[in-house]
Amino acid sequence: MDDIYKGTPKYQIIENDIIDKINRGIYGSDEPLPSESQLANEYHCSRVTVRQALSDLAYRGHIYKRKGSGSFVKGANLIERSPFIKSFTKEMADVGKTVTSTVKTFTITIAGMTLASILKIKPIDQVYYIERIRYADEQPIMFEKTFMAVDLHPDMSIKVLQTSKYQYADEHGLSPEIANQVISPIFPPEYIAQELNINPKSPIIRISNTTYMKNGGVFDYTELYLNSDLYQLNIIKRR
Repeated sequence: MDDIYKGTPKYQIIENDIIDKINRGIYGSDEPLPSESQLANEYHCSRVTVRQALSDLAYRGHIYKRKGSGSFVKGANLIERSPFIKSFTKEMADVGKTVTSTVKTFTITIAGMTLASILKIKPIDQVYYIERIRYADEQPIMFEKTFMAVDLHPDMSIKVLQTSKYQYADEHGLSPEIANQVISPIFPPEYIAQELNINPKSPIIRISNTTYMKNGGVFDYTELYLNSDLYQLNIIKRR
């Protein structure tokens, strides 16, 4: 190995080399990488070292893993989440994708102290608890857990949730104005990983999102679980 790599961990050398090959087109978008055994032979190291390099590359967003199929280069068709407040339906339409939604859960429960504080309601008030899977061109992109005050949204229904909450908001004069988001990398719960068709041992992004209306009231509180293999968070900063 060249002196330039002296002191560099072997897994880091492997990562850098694979990234270079991706950038040069040797490994194309959505193409499989060589197997762990092949990479171990190529880089003269153990499969444990290769596995660490691949895990780091997946975490950094260069590759993704398919259970039982190996590692693949993350494709150029990866969708970037818009930094602006817009409906998922509109966001996907802007990139030429067709949206469908499956409502897994639609029920009413009591808010309790924590949700009441977030939604600015009383702890004894009723809230909808909603679980949805959002698809783009029939691929599962996002899993949502949503809480909404029943008194604020008496017309909420499964039919509305199969389309767009924001369209419903505009039609009812409840237009969202500000979204406060807390972003966390997590390992997805087993049932969410299953719904998104991803490996539960692969980290994803969770966004805890509180949406405020123009009058300062809270439209909803939603936890968004992004399928990071297909849907990427995009943050813009300005000085």
